[in-house]
Amino acid sequence: MDNAPPVVFPVGRFVAGRAAWLGVVMASAGGLLAWSELAEISAAQCKAAWSFWAVSGLGAAYWGSRQTLSQGRLVWSGEAWSWQPRSGAQQELQLAVGLDLGDGLLLFLRLHKGPGRGFGPRVCAWVSKAAMPSMWHVFRCAVYSRPKVSGTIGDPRARADP
Repeated sequence: MDNAPPVVFPVGRFVAGRAAWLGVVMASAGGLLAWSELAEISAAQCKAAWSFWAVSGLGAAYWGSRQTLSQGRLVWSGEAWSWQPRSGAQQELQLAVGLDLGDGLLLFLRLHKGPGRGFGPRVCAWVSKAAMPSMWHVFRCAVYSRPKVSGTIGDPRARADP
């Protein structure tokens, strides 16, 4: 068998995402506070720095929530990946591993926009073994499996057998 068997794996909310965002915001606020206290800067520079910090934090909260997929299922057909939201039609997608922690994977996904329109922007999904321990090994095999390529001219996997 060239590819992993078909598998459907649930994708829930990335609960740690908000905690990670809050941690980064608080750490950056602490750094900015220390910098503004220790460095000799003007009130205008301090105000500009805090304004930039606030806009960046809010922008990250807004943008980050739109760059994640949750509340659906990743479907590996044995040949290609697709996304199946809780409500709506299944969509083809491209999948790449961003971070592999053994019991958790950060996946970078690009949803297919439609015929002739290509793929959309990259979004993230966090999947963990805890969501479905019995299927974790099969899912990981599918993640690292290459999509099947049809036998075309120039395809090194295309066989010349009669």
